[in-house]
Amino acid sequence: MKINLYLFSCLFLLASFFMVAHAGEVESNQPASEPVVSESVVSEQAEAEMTGAEKAAFKKSLFEGRCQMCHQLPEPSMLRPKQWRLILTTMQQRMQQAGVPPLTEDETETILEYIAEQSL
Repeated sequence: MKINLYLFSCLFLLASFFMVAHAGEVESNQPASEPVVSESVVSEQAEAEMTGAEKAAFKKSLFEGRCQMCHQLPEPSMLRPKQWRLILTTMQQRMQQAGVPPLTEDETETILEYIAEQSL
C-alpha cells in the first residue's frame, strides 16, 4: 500500500511539474480568442451504432489524441481505475490553466473505460 501511495505521489508531482513547465506551449491552428473544440465528440446515437471494434478504436483514439496534447502517453496498467480518476481530475485543472479545453464528462468516462480495459 505504501508503494502504491508513493508511486501515485511521484506520478502526481511529475505530472504537475510537467504541466506547469509547459503551460504556455500548447499549439493551436486557431486564434487564441477562439476555443479549440474537440473533434472526438460523438453523439450518443452514433456511439450506440458503433461495433465493438469501432468503439475500441474510438476510445483508443480519444485517449491518444487528448492525452498526447500535453504529455507522453502513460501506461494504463500503472495505476488502478480510482487512481486514474484522481489523475484525470488533476489533469482537468492543469488543462484549464494551460488554456486547453478540458475533457467533457463523456470524454472523461470514455478515457477511464479505455484505461480500465487496457489494465486488465
